[in-house]
Amino acid sequence: MGRIIFHIDQNCYFASVEMIFHPECRNVPMAVVGDEEARHGIVLAKNEFAKKYGVATAEAIWQARAKCPDLVCLPAHYEKYEFYSAKLREMYYEYTDRVEPFGLDECWLDMTGSVSSYDEAKEVADAIRERVKAEYNLTCSVGISFNKIFAKLGSDYKKPDATTVFPEDGWQDLVWPLPASDLLFVGRKTTAKLAKININTIGELAGCDRDYLVRYLGKQGALLWDYANGLDDSPVSIAGAAREIKSVGNSTTTPEDMTSVSEVEATMLKLSGSVASRLRKHGLIGSVIQITVRDRELKIYEHQRVLYEPTDSSKVIYKTAMELFNESYDWSKGIRSVGVRCAKVIPASSKVQISMFTDNEQRDKDAKLSKVIDQLNTRYGPGAVKTVKESIREDSPKTAKDPFRPENKDI
Repeated sequence: MGRIIFHIDQNCYFASVEMIFHPECRNVPMAVVGDEEARHGIVLAKNEFAKKYGVATAEAIWQARAKCPDLVCLPAHYEKYEFYSAKLREMYYEYTDRVEPFGLDECWLDMTGSVSSYDEAKEVADAIRERVKAEYNLTCSVGISFNKIFAKLGSDYKKPDATTVFPEDGWQDLVWPLPASDLLFVGRKTTAKLAKININTIGELAGCDRDYLVRYLGKQGALLWDYANGLDDSPVSIAGAAREIKSVGNSTTTPEDMTSVSEVEATMLKLSGSVASRLRKHGLIGSVIQITVRDRELKIYEHQRVLYEPTDSSKVIYKTAMELFNESYDWSKGIRSVGVRCAKVIPASSKVQISMFTDNEQRDKDAKLSKVIDQLNTRYGPGAVKTVKESIREDSPKTAKDPFRPENKDI
């Protein structure tokens, strides 16, 4: 017998935690929502009553209220969710030391060696569900299988408060008829791409030619084919193990739409400084700069560029981010939010090829200055020390230059 992996998923987690403190909301449609005044007005979680009205996570609050006029909206309290998440993990550690969080409300547990059969595994999973209800007044669903991907699929299979087993023998009869979109990492865009080549179920994905999927979807095609065929040997991390950092990013939604380049510059400057500081904190450098721009109609634009050499410099990150923005955004609409990310990160101690296009003397001066600023901000608090450019941006009044005016269309 191979591995036995649990995936435990808390049901309607944010909403369930809020109902502990607001029992009056247990029998009415309720949603946890973002801050409308800060323009984060979306549904973060909803209870089962709201779900019956079709209220969906990530939709705008006004859309949710149109479906359910009596919807009770509560603000999010992340400190509560983190508290209960930590308590639940402590419970899981009683069963195994291999507990890998997947967000605040989900965990994988490697129960290999702790149980000897799927029947025993189901008994333990049911006992965990009962403990979660009795000790924390929450409910969860548990998926059990021989790998992480199918265990996750199992926890999603039946909700709320259920245990589902996809055993090592005969899993195809249960898994392959399911929609391809149920598989981890098959999002909305990938689902649409698969539908174009008549792949709608996990079984059809598994039966497709692997090389063709690689040509069609790139590396992701190989990964999804493996998952659909039950080929996942990724380990469950040991409790407390540090997760590998693959990228560092930051984004923000501004109180008002940005309608000028100078406003975008000011925002990108802050975000780039934050990303660079976090890279240095973790001893990392990255070679790909990505920007994300969301306009007032919530349409997303994403662009990226590979650098000549990896960096942790806010100056380089900001310069590249603005180049990407100026090359790609046509100012047909105001901007609601922007994000900056540095990807393909490696340890700063790694040996890298130095670019012939880099002013190495200036780079070393910038690195020393950044180190001093980091030290001062660590001692006196974030933002205690800023570059001159940042200070000027913060003190400047909102520019009158409007890219929607005909004379500014060349921006």
